[in-house]
Amino acid sequence: MRAQLGGDAELEAKVIPEYPVTAKRMLQDNGSWLACLRRDNVELVRTGIERIVADGIVTVDGTFRPADVICYATGFRHNDFLWPMRITGRGGVVLRDQWGDEPAAYLGITVKNFPNLFCLYGPGTNLAHGASLIFQSECQVDYVMQAIRELLLSGHRSLEPRPEVHDEYRERYQSEIAQMVWAHESVKHSHFKNPQGKIFTISPWPIPTYWTWTKTFEPKDYVWA
Repeated sequence: MRAQLGGDAELEAKVIPEYPVTAKRMLQDNGSWLACLRRDNVELVRTGIERIVADGIVTVDGTFRPADVICYATGFRHNDFLWPMRITGRGGVVLRDQWGDEPAAYLGITVKNFPNLFCLYGPGTNLAHGASLIFQSECQVDYVMQAIRELLLSGHRSLEPRPEVHDEYRERYQSEIAQMVWAHESVKHSHFKNPQGKIFTISPWPIPTYWTWTKTFEPKDYVWA
């Protein structure tokens, strides 16, 4: 990056991250973006936006910058799984209230207090490393289909993860994810983190590990009714 920036110390300070490599999604650049920033008619502004007005942008330092076009990309609700649905479980508990800013599910699939609720791409199953979300989803679908088959064949009406199984997995997940680069304390702002700086979104597990855990549904991990 320094070589492509041609020794421009001001640009280096703006574009070279202060956090470890891959702690946030990396820009896969062949030099075109950095070369663009060096053009005479381009200015990179890192100052926060205070407000958008009819003919431009005002940054928090009070500077007005006129604009004909604004590409408004502010991210998405990464931590709000199943939003905006309102899902009510056993005893009237609302899933959004139970989760708050710390969504959790056993294997990222089933949730205590919510019988017969199965999540795909649920809490803690997004991938930020080199692996396939398609394969990850196939593991989840196979697990869910085994659970439904077991439910139908057993003559029961509902299943939900045992609280101790659910909570032990959640604690193990938090212990593991806290050691990963995405949780590094130097990352102040990340769509992976909740407002308290904790991660409940991405998976810390290698794909073969997750495949091993989900390839066989274990009835003993569940309460049946």
